[in-house]
Amino acid sequence: MRKAFTLFVLLFAMLSMQTYAQDRSITGKVISSQDNLGIPGVSVVVKGTTIGTITDVDGNYKLNVPSDAKILRLSSVGMKIKEIDLSASNNVDVTLDEDVLKLDEVVVTALGISKEAKSLGYSTQQVGGDEIARSGEVNIIQGLSAKAAGVQVIGSGGTPGSSSKVLLRGNSTFTGNNQPLIVIDGIPMDNSTNGS
Repeated sequence: MRKAFTLFVLLFAMLSMQTYAQDRSITGKVISSQDNLGIPGVSVVVKGTTIGTITDVDGNYKLNVPSDAKILRLSSVGMKIKEIDLSASNNVDVTLDEDVLKLDEVVVTALGISKEAKSLGYSTQQVGGDEIARSGEVNIIQGLSAKAAGVQVIGSGGTPGSSSKVLLRGNSTFTGNNQPLIVIDGIPMDNSTNGS
């Protein structure tokens, strides 16, 4: 009788460990419906939980989900939110559609956090490409002159290719370097000066 009881306890322990360890790994790729290219930075979350990940540069993701997970929620700035039912397959590829309406009033703050312009506690300004083109300046940086409050553009000459210095709210640092970070199509540009 004692052997049967011990065997029953061992069998029960093995079955309970088997059911406890049934988390599964979901992999897949998130692509855009417009160009079929991978979308980086898409948030992939198990709906109703905090279990999630983001896609890599190529749009690939890998996520360990609990066995009772039913729905994956995918969201990204400028794309429509999509919810996918998890089936028996461990490979879930998703195509996201562009959401043009959400692109208008989004501001990226200094820390890279996207927020709606009306929810910020400070003012924002926007300078469009047509305003810079109408300025008639020799370079883009000089075209920013007098287009936004607190921005001072100092040019070193009127010839094409000459450098320009952009100051935000004057020389108020110890080093006198108030140069903004300029990012064009996601690539940071070097606009440093060698002043001492």
